[in-house]
Amino acid sequence: MKIDNNTLQNMQKDILVIIKYHKIDPKKLNVHDINNLWFHAYMNRSYLDNNVNVKKDNLGKRILPYIENFELYPCNTNDTTIYTAFKQILNNIQK
Repeated sequence: MKIDNNTLQNMQKDILVIIKYHKIDPKKLNVHDINNLWFHAYMNRSYLDNNVNVKKDNLGKRILPYIENFELYPCNTNDTTIYTAFKQILNNIQK
């Protein structure tokens, strides 16, 4: 896999935050859903507070902290290679 274990774990944690926020049952997800959830994590990490895609909790705090230069495609992945990570994340969260 092109993505290192630490990056994979961080991606999975971010995706789990999005799943929890939207109250999604992980057992009902497929790899394409993980791709979509990863993009939501990306928006919440990289967009400024005033963007409507940045989700906030009941107290108005971002569900994921802002990270400048957050990468949608970490570890030099592309549309094809990142799906290997998505498949691993899906497998991990459906156990």
